Order: sequence, then C-alpha cells, then structure tokens
Amino acid sequence: MREYLQTLHDKNIDARLTFLNLSVEKTLERQCSNLSAQWWVGVYGSIALGLYLFQYGWYFSLIAVPVTAIFFCRSYAIEHDCGHHSFLRGRLQNSIAGNIIAFPTLILYAMWKFIHNSHHNHVGNLDKRDVNPEMWTMTVNEYNNTKGLKRLMYHFVRSRISRFVFAPIIVFRIIFRIPNPKFDAQGNIGVVIYDLLYAALYWFVFKHFDGAALLLVYVTPLMMFYTLAFYVVYAQHQFEETYWEKEENWNYEEATFKGSTYLTAPKWFNWISCNVVYHNIHHLISAIPNYNLEKAHLALSKELSYKPISIFSVYGLLDYKLWDEDAKKMVGFPQS
Repeated sequence: MREYLQTLHDKNIDARLTFLNLSVEKTLERQCSNLSAQWWVGVYGSIALGLYLFQYGWYFSLIAVPVTAIFFCRSYAIEHDCGHHSFLRGRLQNSIAGNIIAFPTLILYAMWKFIHNSHHNHVGNLDKRDVNPEMWTMTVNEYNNTKGLKRLMYHFVRSRISRFVFAPIIVFRIIFRIPNPKFDAQGNIGVVIYDLLYAALYWFVFKHFDGAALLLVYVTPLMMFYTLAFYVVYAQHQFEETYWEKEENWNYEEATFKGSTYLTAPKWFNWISCNVVYHNIHHLISAIPNYNLEKAHLALSKELSYKPISIFSVYGLLDYKLWDEDAKKMVGFPQS
C-alpha cells in the first residue's frame, strides 16, 4: 500500500488532469463561475435579506441566519482550495479569490494558507507538533510525566465545552487577529492589513446600521459556522486508528492517508461542506478541488480501502484524548 500511496503522491501535479478532465477548460471555468456566483448571492444576499427583514421584526431575520451560516461554510471550502491553488488555474487568481472570499469569515487568507500548508507538511509527525496546528495531542507517556497546571490545561483543551464553545472564539476571533513570529512575513502583513480594514469597516457599519441587527444576521451565523467547522475539523485527524510517528519512522504518504478520515454524511451535508468528508483523499492529493473529491474517492476506491466514520459519531470521538505509542491508537485519559 505504501508504494501505491507514493505513486499517487508523485503524480500529485497531474492529479487535476486525472480527475478533473481539465483538457475541457470551459468545464472548469463553468464550475468555478457557478461556485463564485453562489458565494456572492449566498453570503451577501442572505445578510442583506436579514438586515431588510429586521426592520419588520427580529424574528423575521431568523430566516436568513442558517442560509448565511451555510454559505460561510462554503466560503471556507473555496478559500481552502484557493490556498492549495486548486480552485483556479493560476497562483495569482487563487490568491485574489482567496482574499476576497475569506474577508467576511474573518479567516485571513495569507495567514491561514501558511498555517494550513504547515499542517499538510507535518501531519502525524510527533516531533513536529510545534509547527503543526493540529489540536494539542499528548502521548500517554508525556501525559503521565505532566502534572499541575499543564495537565489541567490539557484536560480543558480536550474537553467538549472547550472544543465547541471557547476554541472557536479564541482561535478565529482572537488568535487570528494577532501577528505571530511563527507565521511567515506575508501572513503577518496580511493580519495587520486585515485588522485595519476590519476596524474601519466595523466603525462604519456600527455607525450606520443597527448593532442588534448585525449581531443577529452576521455574528450569529458566523459563530454557527465556526462551531460546525471545529466539529468537523476535529474528526479529520482525531480518531482511534489515526497516524502518529516520530520523525525517524514518519512517512508522508501514510500520514496523509491513514491519519485522515473518510466521513460518511448525507448529501445535503456534503453540499454545505463542499465534500470535506473525503479528507483522506484531499490530504493525499491536495491538487483536487472540492467539487471533484467524490469523483477521486470513487476512482481510488478500487485500489485503496476506506474505513468510514459517520459524521454523526464525531461527538463521541472526543473521548479519545491521548496517543498510545505502543498500541498505535488514540485512547482516553487513564482511569484514576
């Protein structure tokens, strides 16, 4: 299996031709145009609708809230593909599209791209956890040798209330607003520029619009999107039979495929999330854009075996807290 995974990775550059049929250029352009049009109408149209309905009663605006949240989810998926230069043909086009699409979600494109690429390059490497923005994961031995405040903090970080309530706010609304020496120069410059733009925009918006309306029709769906994102992202690498190895034994292809999930979900969820369920395929061949991941999944299923995990079982995966290096699996906290 390792040899086959290596072959697929070596052909990563050609993956778009393999699974997208890019020789038919108009097909790609039509697909991207459709997604872009959906994004403009979905995000800004639903926000405008919510603000308009608010004047007749706040409860009317609730109609627009889930629609905005859904298109925030799709915005993140398109930004993600732009970061991999797979949504459009050119690097510049992807950067422009990524910055525009990322703006209303407050997830800064250049900074996020740097963090996400670091994650792809070091996924499953125990010796690179300091540069892999995956959820804080200790080994059993590390946990047993940790006491006091650090252990208490680890328990909090791995708790459900932290994952679904505090983490989305802390990461997306606070950490992503602060330049970090671990980011590259482009990422930090992007943080500063975006923060200035947001400050000016917020001043203008709250001066000319009803603050309560904005909280309902913009902030509420934004927080719904953040929470759903943290729910799904957790499941992408935090499961019992995931992959962690030290540097000397770490293998990129195995880490990307074995350490990433294939989630089963209803069609409507796949549409909302832009096929995020095929995360193992995405990590293996990141050049495939979201709208062709299912096609790639079906094509590769003849050669690779997938162990599906239901999207509805993700909540239970939070019981796994530590990596057992001997058993090669995630386990819960030791029973006291």
